[in-house]
This record gives sequence, structure tokens and C-alpha cells, in this order.
Amino acid sequence: MQQESELEDFSIDWSQVIKPKLSEKRIKKKEIKQDIQTKVNVFDKISICFRYRIATLITQLGKPQYYCKFDPKLKKTIQSNNKQKKKLEEQLSKIATQLELSCRFITRSMFQITRQPLLKSMKIDIRSILNKAMKDKEFQKLYLDLDDQSEEQRKKEEETEKILAQIQPLSESEVREGIEKLRKKHNLNQNQYLYVIQGEYFNDMKNLFNSLGWVEIEDVYTQIYDFKFCYLKKFLHKPIPEQVVSRFASAKLLTTKFGLARSLKSCYILGGVDSNTFFPRCYDLSDENDFEDFLEEYKFTFAENYLKKNPKDEEKINIAIEILNYKLMPIQDKINRITCEDYPICTPQQWQILYKKSEPKQEIIQFNNPNIMESIKNILQNLRDIDPQYKISKGENIWVTKPCGLSRGRGVKYFKELEDILAYTFGAKDVNFVAQKCLENIMTIQKRKFDIRQWIIVSDIQPLTIWMYKECYIRFCGVEYNTDDLKNRYAHLTNFSVQKQNEDNQEEKLMMTQEEFSQILKERGFDFEREVRQKFKNIIIATMKSCKKSFEIRKNTFEVFGLDFIVDDDCNPWLIEVNASPTFAFSTPVTERLNKMGLTDLGHFIVEYIYNKTKKKNYGGWELIYKQKL
Repeated sequence: MQQESELEDFSIDWSQVIKPKLSEKRIKKKEIKQDIQTKVNVFDKISICFRYRIATLITQLGKPQYYCKFDPKLKKTIQSNNKQKKKLEEQLSKIATQLELSCRFITRSMFQITRQPLLKSMKIDIRSILNKAMKDKEFQKLYLDLDDQSEEQRKKEEETEKILAQIQPLSESEVREGIEKLRKKHNLNQNQYLYVIQGEYFNDMKNLFNSLGWVEIEDVYTQIYDFKFCYLKKFLHKPIPEQVVSRFASAKLLTTKFGLARSLKSCYILGGVDSNTFFPRCYDLSDENDFEDFLEEYKFTFAENYLKKNPKDEEKINIAIEILNYKLMPIQDKINRITCEDYPICTPQQWQILYKKSEPKQEIIQFNNPNIMESIKNILQNLRDIDPQYKISKGENIWVTKPCGLSRGRGVKYFKELEDILAYTFGAKDVNFVAQKCLENIMTIQKRKFDIRQWIIVSDIQPLTIWMYKECYIRFCGVEYNTDDLKNRYAHLTNFSVQKQNEDNQEEKLMMTQEEFSQILKERGFDFEREVRQKFKNIIIATMKSCKKSFEIRKNTFEVFGLDFIVDDDCNPWLIEVNASPTFAFSTPVTERLNKMGLTDLGHFIVEYIYNKTKKKNYGGWELIYKQKL
């Protein structure tokens, strides 16, 4: 009651609010300068960033226990929060600053799923859901690919860990002395180097280095080298400043599933680009704020999809419209509603009706409100006007769940029902998941789903310098796309490691060249260079800007990343994830040709740009697409 009395008079007269300034934090000399568009009103920035982040907005307004009041058992734990009396300008400035800083840290607000207040406010019995899933043998089969390593792979990894554990790190002077001795032994001049390359498929790069008189060191564990190209950071130890390495020390907020979702929250603050225009909304389910945001967003998408699928129940229609009207509210009204202690989206009773109540069976429905269909049309049109992700939902409400820390499509599952998402993601042991809205309007070729792999190089963080390869390749599912069968991995996962397990697949049909893809787009009235490649560049630049502060600034470092995109039926590319150490395996004729060419060009890039310090905008197929102005 004390908190309620403190807040009952807390309302906002927006006409009296002066445009607040972003907090002016002193920037150290070594800190990266940000390209923040300070001319943009802070209200607009926050509105864009919190388009789907209602719970986070509540928390950052100083009300971290907001949802506890909806649970009688937890209501007593609500503490008085004097921060609510702060001026609105201070609150909004703090929120904007928090968004800017959020890309630097990998911190999570951990929680117990069985005590989650918002779940209880939705009348969801999570214990029953988890118990039912544990007893369901068919459901338990979903976890089988979370750990599909062979015994041979497991033993190899254990052996590698043992070797690394036994290696004693050398001091800088010992490393320099070792390099000097080895260079003298091989009689190397100042333009010849000792190099280490970990992995297969690099013969063309090695041939280039050898032709220049470079000397290969075959011990991938060695600390004595001039240049090292490796897949895993643990093989680098701690390089001295002169050594050139192919991995940044910290890229988790770019290359992990939860890290990318977190970094792109601040995309608009740091780069002036709305990530909702190119990255399907995504939530880290192991972080309480993100988890609550996911639950609230699920209500939005469920209501939207319900109205898109010929709804027949007038009560449910009215609830869905009310929910979507809240989504359309200006940020000022949302803040007013939160501070007045209203339910942010809908009441538990409304949600139960919308989510659980069965649809009428009759084909023709007579509504009490003769204008209700017009109301549906209007609310959907308003959503279309303001929501850049309106078209990705076509009435199915499909979400994809991805385990953090796993690659090659392991553990990736698709669901429609909230209970299934909760059962799968919280029923797994020692695995964290993200939930991402699935594109339901994807472009298909021969009725099959595909995605696009695009390579980039980041060669510097300060100034941020990005290179993009001139050619990408397309990866296909071997089975026709079908949203009625979400369990069929061969219809939904394009990963070659998944598709090759299907004996019915013809491997040559699982890949396509950029040239072939461009021709198909041309036949459909689209231009690849303008509508795909140029958008790739814009997305890549915006993404790197949003997470560059999380990278360690180190000269003589570069890294190759593989970005995966899906294209919708309007030929708009959507970023799905960013991969560290993308595979260069010669898995099909398409990848064999492209990987050989790309690795050869990468060798020239290393020699000419990294070592010879030439200043060209193209090195073979590697094109400079962005260099930050300091």
C-alpha cells in the first residue's frame, strides 16, 4: 500500500517536459567514439528501442518488482522505491544511457522459473508443464541432438584440453627470443614470416605463403610465431603486440545467439538504425527481463495472428484489438500506464479468454457489433504502418528456439504454443535458449526454404574497418517447406550438417551459387545487387556498430565472420545470426569453388593489407565497405 500511495499521484504532463539530454559521460582517449545521432529526440530513441521491450521499460523506469504485485505470495516483497520521484528527464536519460551501455556487458538477471511472477499472472502452471513434458517420450526426443558428438570427437576434445592445460605461458621476452632464434634458423628476411594455420582446406593459402618464403610451423599449440590462423581462441594463448592473430579476444556479443540479440537492442542508440527492420525480435530466456519481454511480446503476436486468421469470436476479437491498441500507444502513454500500476498488456482473465477459449464451429457468424470487421481492418492497417515486422507474421505465430553455445543446427526447434516453448527451453538441463520470432513470409525456391551465407572480415575496431566478400552462397533444405510439420528438421534447418543426414537428399541440390540465385531473383523482378547485396552492407555495418565496444582493441588482429540471412517474399534480407570461425569445408561443388577462391583472396589480404600495409579498397574478392572516421 505504501508503494501504491507513493505512485498514485505520479503522472506526466508531457507538455511541460523539456527534451532531455543523453548523459554526458567522459570518454577516455582510448575509448571508441560513437556515431550517435544526437539530433534525434530521446523519446523517439526510446520508443524505437522499446517497441517490443515492455518489461525492460518497466524495470528501467525503476520498478524491477512490478510484476510481483500480481502474485499474492510475492506482493509482500514489494519494496518502496523512492527513485520514482526522480524527474522524468533524469529517468529517460538514464534509460538511453543504459541502452548505450548494454552492448558492453554479458550479464544476466537469473531467476527461478517456478517463482516467476509474470507467469503466475498469466495463470500458467509451469510445474505441471515441465512434469508433463518429462513424462512425454515423444517430447523428450527433442533433446537428443543437444549433444550429438561422437565418442571419437569427445575424446579428441578432451585430449586437446589436456595438452593446453600442460602448456606454460611464455613471457613476452621469451616469445620474442624464440621468434628471433627460429627466424635466424630459417634465414628469414624482414618480409618473410613464421606462420601457423589450424584446420583443413587451407592448402592454397599455404602455397601462397610458401611462395613468398614464409615458413610453416606445424605445431598448432606453439606460442612462437609471427602469424597464427586458428578456429579457437584457446590456441592463441596471449599474443604479444607484434604477433598477428585471426581472432579477437572478445566477440561474444556478436557471435553468440543471446549476445547478438542484446547488442542489437542498442543498435538505434549507437548507430541510428532500427534493428527491427532487419533482425527478427529475439529474447534471451535465461535473463529475467528478456524472459518477461518475451511473454509480453508473445501476447502481442498471438493477438495479431489471431486477427489475421479469420477470427469468429467477438469477445476474443475485442480483447485482441485492446492488446494491439496498447502496442500502438506512443511511448509517453505507455509510461503513464505503467506508472499508474495498470497491467501493461492485458489482465490474466483477458489472456485466458483470448488464448484458451475455443472458436465457434459455425461458418457464418453474426456479430453484435456490425463494425467489428472494420475495426479489425483498421487495427491491422495501423500495425502495418508502424511495425517493420508486421509482414513476418501471417497468422501462424511460429517461434524458433535456439540453444546458446551450440552450432550446426543442434537443438534448434520450432513451436507455436507457449507451453511447448516453455517446456522445451526450461526442461533442458544446463542449456540456455533464445526464442526468436520466425519469418512466416520467407521466399522459397522450388518450394524449399533457403538461407544465405555471407563472409566478412573485421580488420580493426578503432577505427572500425569492415570488408565483405564479393560472393555469397545459398544453402537449401532438402524437403519442401511446410509450417504444418515443424518437427521436420529437413524442411526447416538449412545447415548442411543436418541436411546430409537425410539419405534422400542429393547434395548437389543443397547449395546454389550467387550467380544462379541472382538469375532467379531477376526472373521474379528483383535486382540482387540493389535489393540484397546493398542491404547486406547496411545490415553488417549497423550490426558491427552496435557491438564494437564489446571488442578488445588490439592491433594486428582480424577475424572472419560468417553471417546467415533469410530473404522474405519481398526480397528483404533478415539477419539470423553471426558465426565465428565459419566453415571452409569443401562439402559441395559450390562451396569447394568458392572456399578455394575466398581463402586464396584471404591470403593476399593478409600479405598485402596486414603485412605490407597497402591501402587498396579491394583485395581479390574482399571489398572495403566501411571505415570509421575518428
